[in-house]
Amino acid sequence: MVIDANLEPEQMIDLVRRRGAHVKAILLTHTDVDHLGGLEKLLKAFGAVPVAVHPAEREMVAEGKPLRRSLPFELPLVVEPELLEEGRPYQAGSLEFEVLHTPGHSPGGVTLKIGKLLFTGDALFAGSVGRTDFPNSDTQALMEAVKGKLLVLDDDYVVLSGHGPASTIGREKRTNPFLV
Repeated sequence: MVIDANLEPEQMIDLVRRRGAHVKAILLTHTDVDHLGGLEKLLKAFGAVPVAVHPAEREMVAEGKPLRRSLPFELPLVVEPELLEEGRPYQAGSLEFEVLHTPGHSPGGVTLKIGKLLFTGDALFAGSVGRTDFPNSDTQALMEAVKGKLLVLDDDYVVLSGHGPASTIGREKRTNPFLV
């Protein structure tokens, strides 16, 4: 699986080809342009693989509506995106992710959990949390999701965000100024 479709997908395409991997799905942690902008190139490279997104942001990929009106971007349409819903594991090939709805930065933000890895998109970063100064963001929802769904996990869970270095839940509990 590929998680998010950044604006420069060539590195992911090259990595998949070098490893001889077969992409079974593209999962979107949310639909900001920097997580979705490379979708067209990924779909051209990997074929008609399923694209999955939270229901709250389905129309962004099904109808090409931008998540942020202030950041318009032309998007490829995915006629029937699959849905990432909390309580329903998402499986493609031999991988299965637990879906945690972590809204706040965006209405349909999700964290994808597999083993001790957390792909947090823009909910939680090393030393920070996602922006909530957009019209469809919600600071209280973000803090409730991060504290109630992520920080309750064991300290050794690895945080792999959409930007910046990796961290751990333990490190974020101890040092993240937005959470202390």
